[in-house]
Amino acid sequence: MIALNEILKIVGLVVLISTPLLLLLRWFLKHNLKLKELELANNTYKTLIPTRLQAYERLTILLERINPEALVLRENKQGINCLQLQKNMLQSIRNEFEHNFAMQVYLPTASWDAILRGRDEVIKLINSASAEVRPDAPGLQLARIILEKSINETKFYIDKARETLKKDIQLYYFD
Repeated sequence: MIALNEILKIVGLVVLISTPLLLLLRWFLKHNLKLKELELANNTYKTLIPTRLQAYERLTILLERINPEALVLRENKQGINCLQLQKNMLQSIRNEFEHNFAMQVYLPTASWDAILRGRDEVIKLINSASAEVRPDAPGLQLARIILEKSINETKFYIDKARETLKKDIQLYYFD
């Protein structure tokens, strides 16, 4: 029969050998897990950055397309009246926003709010200019008023939103 002394020696030897092995195995597994997490984060980062930059590009184009000057040039067709021009411009703004609405998930809230403020100011400008002319007047009259007013009123908000997008890109991607 094995003596208690012999059993204690064997158990002590097993503990002495297995403890460093278990610690080494634990360290190896933790290190491996961290490497996998870094690899996953790196892959996510590689796919997310181009998508976010594309969102910024699309929203910059959106701001350019809802700019009053661009709207007037695009929507003022020969022979339409003020009411039709107003409806066409407002519909164009709605379409642009519906097309790019999902891009807001890639932006900070302040940037999206600046874009919304720019849009709202353009809509307000169109509606206030429309109130100054008869609905059946030629669209050219409304276009002239919108262009005159946009120089002072709306340009600020569109430019501010564009600058906010530029600052975001500089802050998050090029520092």
